[in-house]
Amino acid sequence: MWQLSVRGENREWTELGAFEGIGPAALRVLELDRDPARPAGSIFFRVYADPLMSKTDAEILSRLEYQGDKGFYLLTRRVQ
Repeated sequence: MWQLSVRGENREWTELGAFEGIGPAALRVLELDRDPARPAGSIFFRVYADPLMSKTDAEILSRLEYQGDKGFYLLTRRVQ
């Protein structure tokens, strides 16, 4: 399960819901952030990897970021 959040201009986080996969979460970001004047396109999440911190690949890949026109989106993996 993945949890999607957004931080807008007010700098506060808002939860956008839980998603079964990265694709559905990316679609939600496109729905929220898309400019109607531009055609829909792909979304690319960033992965933050600090080589000075000892984290596993799973830990590193459990946090995906996207900076859109309308906010900063964070997708985090929730292990049940």
